[in-house]
Amino acid sequence: MKSVFSIVVVALLLAVVTGVVYSFEYAWLADEVNCWFPGREDWTHWHGDTLSGRVHSNDAPWIGWDPIFYELVSTSADSFVRGPNYDPYFCVPPAFNAPPVLIPEHADELRERAAEQGHFYGEPGYHYYVRFGDGICRMWRWRLGTVMDSTDSWMIVLSHLANTCIFVDAPLRVKGIVSGRVCLGCSHDIGIEDNLRYADANQNTGTVPYSSNNLLVLVSEGDIKIRNTPANGRENSAGLGGSQTNPALTNVVITASLWALGGSFTFENQNDPDSGYVCDCSPDHRGVVWINGSLAQRVTGRLDRTNNGGTGYLLNFHYDERLWNFDTIVEDRAWSEPDEINFGNVPVGTTAEDTLRITLRYSGFLGAVYASHPFTAPRVEPFQGKNFIVPVRFTPTRTGSFFGYLTVSAGTHYFQVPLRAQGVDSSGITQGDIQVAVAPNPFNLTTNIRFTLPQPEAVRITLYDILGREAKRIELNPQEAGEHSVPLHASDLASGVYFLRLHAGEQAVMQKILLVK
Repeated sequence: MKSVFSIVVVALLLAVVTGVVYSFEYAWLADEVNCWFPGREDWTHWHGDTLSGRVHSNDAPWIGWDPIFYELVSTSADSFVRGPNYDPYFCVPPAFNAPPVLIPEHADELRERAAEQGHFYGEPGYHYYVRFGDGICRMWRWRLGTVMDSTDSWMIVLSHLANTCIFVDAPLRVKGIVSGRVCLGCSHDIGIEDNLRYADANQNTGTVPYSSNNLLVLVSEGDIKIRNTPANGRENSAGLGGSQTNPALTNVVITASLWALGGSFTFENQNDPDSGYVCDCSPDHRGVVWINGSLAQRVTGRLDRTNNGGTGYLLNFHYDERLWNFDTIVEDRAWSEPDEINFGNVPVGTTAEDTLRITLRYSGFLGAVYASHPFTAPRVEPFQGKNFIVPVRFTPTRTGSFFGYLTVSAGTHYFQVPLRAQGVDSSGITQGDIQVAVAPNPFNLTTNIRFTLPQPEAVRITLYDILGREAKRIELNPQEAGEHSVPLHASDLASGVYFLRLHAGEQAVMQKILLVK
């Protein structure tokens, strides 16, 4: 293989912690491709690699020989870098010049969640070791430069792993059998000591039943590395290489959503002087890395190298489809406000305007913007960032009800926001001889009050909250007969339902309005 990074949807956090459910469409994601070694080059996807689930790279993937891709492969580049004997198998034609998918640089929200739960650890000069098993999480620490001895470095036991967030501000090693839902983060490199899988996953292939309630999100702000241990196939799978049939001494089974925010998903001791480890075994085939989950990485890492006749692992990667139904604190989640735009009553031939606010957790791009006729929504700057404003306008062509959708893509998400409005003959609601309309309604910060007077009158506009308390008053000098428009600024008011009362002479008109910030 060469470098596998599966962008998965790191499935856990916000959905499980806040109850909000979002989905992520990729299984494998990379930001930058770097496949050069002095005097030779390696490849991101290679002979023997098999990937199911959507694949995306912001850079051009390097593909050699005949890897198999079962779902869409996309890149923001205009082509792949083709390696020797280029003959990949694509079940779906690849897509080029696709919008980039941005990966966050830091796990800030995970840090905050872990601190809130009392699970933020880290002390200068220490390494940490986490082992899952028996439905709990055991954690040790030991001093850098010393051999770990769990008998005198015991730290803590975490049980009841239900939506648990843990962050370690130090180098971390991990292995074990996971029961529950855990998001485990680290500010340094994470080393995988041995299999890291769910209790109900297949012990040889990592296959996860769709009914499983177990989830693990593993987030590193550096690298995630397969450590060079006997359990992970050290020294050519205990000297037997591809003839080794004991999976405990070859394969590495991982069921998790993996995020290498500052580095790569790769393997330790790549059998050359630069790695600090040299083995005379050639080839140095250590086994197969089975991943059932997802993987995102900043820079493409390597699981297999061409040195010594081949060093490292083949990759068998499957996307955990359950991740469609979960959100994580790492994923570039997005949301819009409000979740519906209702212009209320708008006179035929006039135009009312409201705005949709879009927020991304991390920076992204504003894509297409489209509104159903007769609603309109222009695409306006900025086109990149974390916050976007989409102005929406409505010009009724007739009287009656209108319903449509505003469709917006931002980051890796798209929105369909319902649009509603009512075209009216004149200014809207009529009571006696006074006519009044508020548009947009609902509104955000500012709206317009349109009213018609049959004769000159002094006008008083009063806003009451839902408990009947006066929230705002506008006093107008005597107005001439005819149509008038007055802006209503509500930046000093809280979101909610209000009742607007317009009083002119002996008559008064009441209308319900909704302020949404």
